[in-house]
This record gives sequence, C-alpha cells and structure tokens, in this order.
Amino acid sequence: MAFIAVKTYAQQAVSINSSNTYASNTVTVGVGNITVNQDVQSGADAERSKTFTKSFSVDNSDKVNLNNQYGSIIIKNWDKKEVRVDIDIKAYSNSDSDAQKLIDDVNIDANKSGDAVSIKTNLGNRNGRWGRSVRNGVTTWRREVKINYIVYMPSVNPLTVLQQYGNVELGNFSGPTSLKIQYGNLVAGNLSNANNYINVQYGKCDIQDLNAAVVKHEYNGPVTIGSVGTLELNAQYVGVNINTIRKSADIKIQYGKGLTVGTIGGNLLLNAEYAKVNVNTVKGNTVVKQAYGDLNIASAGKIAVNAEYSNVTLGALNGDANINMDYNRLTVNEITPACKNFTFSGEYVTVGLGFADRFNGNFNLSTSYAGFKYGANVTSNLVSKDDENKKYSGKIGSGGVANVNIKTEYGSVTFK
Repeated sequence: MAFIAVKTYAQQAVSINSSNTYASNTVTVGVGNITVNQDVQSGADAERSKTFTKSFSVDNSDKVNLNNQYGSIIIKNWDKKEVRVDIDIKAYSNSDSDAQKLIDDVNIDANKSGDAVSIKTNLGNRNGRWGRSVRNGVTTWRREVKINYIVYMPSVNPLTVLQQYGNVELGNFSGPTSLKIQYGNLVAGNLSNANNYINVQYGKCDIQDLNAAVVKHEYNGPVTIGSVGTLELNAQYVGVNINTIRKSADIKIQYGKGLTVGTIGGNLLLNAEYAKVNVNTVKGNTVVKQAYGDLNIASAGKIAVNAEYSNVTLGALNGDANINMDYNRLTVNEITPACKNFTFSGEYVTVGLGFADRFNGNFNLSTSYAGFKYGANVTSNLVSKDDENKKYSGKIGSGGVANVNIKTEYGSVTFK
C-alpha cells in the first residue's frame, strides 16, 4: 500500500526584529500520495519538501534492503508482519527554482520482488556545487538535499543497509544484519543474531551488544562495543573500545588511537601495527603480532608474541609463553606456577621477568653483548663465556618441572 500527499499552503507571514525583516510566502499543490511543501524566505535559504510512505506485508524470512544517501535511517521494531517506510525529503538552495529542481530530482524506488523488500533513494543530475557554508554560526550558502528514513519492521527479518552521508540508528534486533555506512555514524542496541556484518567508513560505531560479528571500520571512529560473543575486527585509523568479548576474537588494527579491551573469555588472535593495545584479561590463549606500538595485557594465559619496535608488558602470566622480539622492552610482572615453559628470543631488548613466590623452575640463558642480573630467589651458574657470549644455567626458587629458556643479543636480562 502506498500513498502520496501533496500539500499546498497559501500564507504570508512577516516577522520584524531590531535588525531584520523577513517575508515568507508558501504555495501548495495536492496530489494523492506525495506531499510537497514550498517555503521561500527572502534573505534565507529556499526550501522544498515532500514525503513518501509505503508498506509491504512480510513473513519472517523476507529480506529487507535499504539504500539511502544524504540523510538518516532510523529503524524501529514492531510486532506487525509488515514493513513500512516514512521518508521525509527536503531540498535547500539559495534560489527557489534550484530548490525545486533538487527536490524533483529525488525519487524513491520501493518494491517487493519475491522474498525481498527493497527501498532505494535515487538522485538525478548532481551537477554543480553541493554542500553548505557556515560563517560565525550562520549559513551563508547552501545547496543540498536531506532524505530521512524512518522504517518500521519486525526485528527478525534479515536486514541489509547501505547508507552514504548519513547516520543509521537501530535498536535491539534479532535478524541477520549487513550494515554498511560511509560518512556517517552507526548506533545500535543488542544485535542478537549469529550473523552480523558491519562496515563503517569515516564515522563512529557504537553498539551495545553483539552475539557474533564481522566488523570493519576505517577512519574517524571511535568503535565502541559494550559486549560481543565472537568477533572478527579489522580497524584502521580509529580507536577501538570493547568492554567484554565473551568468547574469542580475531583482531587486526592499524594506526589510530589503539585498542582497549576489558575481558576476553576465549582466545585472542591479534595483529597490531602502529597502534597501542591495552587488554585487561585474556582467559584463553593469545597469539600476537605487534609492530610499532605498545602491548599491555594485565592477565594472560598461554601466549605467543612476535613483536618489533614495541614495548610489551604482561601483568600476570598464567600459562606458557613463547616470545620473539626485536628492540624495546619486555616486562613480565609475575610469572605464576601455571607457566611451565617460558621461551624468549630477541635482539636489542631490555628484559625484566618477575616470578611468583610459588614459582619453581630451571633456566638456561644465552647472551651476546647483554648483561644479566638476578634476585635472591635465583641460583645461577656461569657455564661458559668468551669476549662476546655468555651462557648461564640455574634455578628459580627450588627448581622443578618449569623451564625458562632465553637467548638474547644486546640489551639486558633481569630476573626479579
């Protein structure tokens, strides 16, 4: 069901203040189911507007596809087996005739074909300059259109959104989603389906909860996620903040303001370049490739790290570790008895390892142009040395089944 309403106003209004006098004239015409409002103010923008409304009956498996530009999309859930779209379209220009041309060039294509409802904004000729100029808070020039969707639909239907130059707002939603936003922000509630794809460019992303998702984000940001089950994330030139990852995550982050995560309940696969990473807790296994940015994990289980030009800091290490580094610093505050094998290989790295009071193990250390210092709980023997190389072996605590193996060139090693 579709209806078009065109309204025409015939009115004149005059407002006077201390500095300006404005005359406003409107003309209207009505035609079934598109609404056109015409407002002209001398000394201000010319504005034209029209509205579009259409509804479609759907079942739970029908797909909904939305494609819009230069405006917003707000999606509201309801219990009806129906999709309804209300679209408000406005055109602005410095001349009445140009505003009319702009509004005439905007058309909405809304149809249902098979199991898919598709609603798309079509723009005609976009010749000439578009945009808005503001000086001292006052619009001095304007030529643009605004096309704002409000969509009412069941929350279970598969949803695809393509939005350019505008924001998308979505509440709690249980159907599969594919959301692509360019030059706009995404705000969403709980996306509880196991199939969510999110792609944001030049905007912000704020999501309360995700069951499982693939998220790609480039520029601007930040990305803010309250909680997520399983996550695959690729972020560039943005900051990322995640409170909780309930299961596992595969994260790639490059440049930007870095990554901050609270708790990860499963495994973490991380590839970070030119980005600082802060994680509070990883309960599963961690594999990290880090370059040109610091890595801080307050509590980690089993971990493998390959890092260069990065400072790596681990708070409590509650599993085995295999760490390879070139340049900068490695600090492990507390290696617990849960770590049975600790292996480090590096060049130009300052290494500081702290061992829990209950940790007991043996160590082998090979250095080249690197110093070695140790505390009272360490027993060390110099096995061999020459002008360049030294080898040490000994015990941490009373010795035992745990093994610490270190090979380093340049830099220094300290056992605390």
